[in-house]
Amino acid sequence: MGLTYIDFFCGAGGSSTGAAAVPGVTPVLAANHWDKAIASHAANFPAADHFLGDLHDADVATFPAADLFWASPECPKWSNARGVRRDFDRQPDLFGETLPDAATDRSRALMWDVPRYLEAMAARGKPVLAGVIENVVDVRAWDLWSAFNQEVRQVGPGYRTRLIALNSMHARPSTIAVAPQSRDRLYLAYWRADLGRDPDWDKWLRPLTWCGGCDRAVRAVQAFKRPGADMGRYRQQYVYRCPHVTCRNAVVEPPVVPAASIIDWSLTGRRIGDGKPGRKFTPYAAATRERIRAGIRKYGAPLLAPAGGTWRTEATPVTVPAPTRTTRENDGLAVPPLLVPTEGRDGKAAGQVGEPMRTQTARNETGLAWLPFIAELRGGGSDARPVLDALATVTASGNHHGLSLPPASGAVDWSALLTPYYGNGTARPVGEPVGTLTTRDRYGLAAGGRHGGTDVDEVLFRMLEPHEIGAAMAFAPDYVVIGNKREKVRQFGNAVTSNVAELLVSALVEAITGHDLEPGGRA
Repeated sequence: MGLTYIDFFCGAGGSSTGAAAVPGVTPVLAANHWDKAIASHAANFPAADHFLGDLHDADVATFPAADLFWASPECPKWSNARGVRRDFDRQPDLFGETLPDAATDRSRALMWDVPRYLEAMAARGKPVLAGVIENVVDVRAWDLWSAFNQEVRQVGPGYRTRLIALNSMHARPSTIAVAPQSRDRLYLAYWRADLGRDPDWDKWLRPLTWCGGCDRAVRAVQAFKRPGADMGRYRQQYVYRCPHVTCRNAVVEPPVVPAASIIDWSLTGRRIGDGKPGRKFTPYAAATRERIRAGIRKYGAPLLAPAGGTWRTEATPVTVPAPTRTTRENDGLAVPPLLVPTEGRDGKAAGQVGEPMRTQTARNETGLAWLPFIAELRGGGSDARPVLDALATVTASGNHHGLSLPPASGAVDWSALLTPYYGNGTARPVGEPVGTLTTRDRYGLAAGGRHGGTDVDEVLFRMLEPHEIGAAMAFAPDYVVIGNKREKVRQFGNAVTSNVAELLVSALVEAITGHDLEPGGRA
């Protein structure tokens, strides 16, 4: 059974990509107000029609009818990331409350274009079968949310709805790769009540997770921390729990893909001390330098890793004596890189590339920092090399490898310990991998002996490139995005992660057709 698909506020096409990955679904129209986004969408979906313009002023009754309808109304005016106090969760006080500006009001009014299209198609006798409305989680606090939800339910033949809080790093559909990014979003799924069946949400929304208490893989259950809550961010407002009482419904961690998987390691950075790229020397902001410094203190311990030709299989921290040398070993020195927020807001911290990225916005606000290089101290063709490369051949004639690090006066405190402050865990050096990270803040950093700031001038740093950001949004490497670097980043940051779109559309298509589809991560 073929199903047609329409995408409002389509952006570069993340939601369309996910929908088109579902068997039988064909995008027929995409609409957006930005010419660059429409050009990008058209380059990847040339068979679909495209509408360029303000949907709020468009006569949507003239648009083609479709079986599936996805809409992602503009989100910046809803997001707390704006740095502006939220004003949409209460009715304005006309005797003192500052009213939202006209642009903000118009942006938020785009939400009503969704039921407007649904009503227009129902009036033509071609009601939409199912769809999804996507936005930031803050929309749930809108004082008109209940009225909006009711409006959708009452259109035409009537719809059933499901409010979904989902982080992109947990969505595992059949085809599209998992997004290595922690991206919390609100999704309101709806489907015609007269279909006679509901989507199997348990099948699609419960990630396959290992439960240590049960010693087996389970389908985790979403559990909100506050009774009655139905929307929020992962770890802050909800966790996942094992469905079995044998482990007392233990909190479990669904598997994720690390940010390291989308980093282009062939690209080099430049020293922080050399300033930002450009003709004029411009130093990095103090906040950025401090985030890097704090990240190095927390995550930056190098590891000596066997790279073949050895009986050893495990990496060891450089804070302990080196393993026995042989004539065949080729050890690599690896320093965990950091993803560093560079926007001006307070409260941001560097994170490890071994974890998913934080949420990508429409701006390039993330840089990659890593400690510098290994200097080979012999003649011939030797050279310096990044610490992420393996060492050159270790010969029998001497120690020819020097590690270039910040000076001792501001060195990383390798004696620091990660100290668990509950449970039965033991402290471990920061030079070793951290223990299992649960949904609670489990480890404290206990630094002893040396204090003071770390000199970050020798740290290599660069901003993420558009193709890396696109990969973090689950776009394929060959996906075409039109525009300059800034325009590409904006399109990626405003997009829907296509793995989530494939997952949700798959659930709806199953309900429409009655034919089973296979999600990813099956036991």
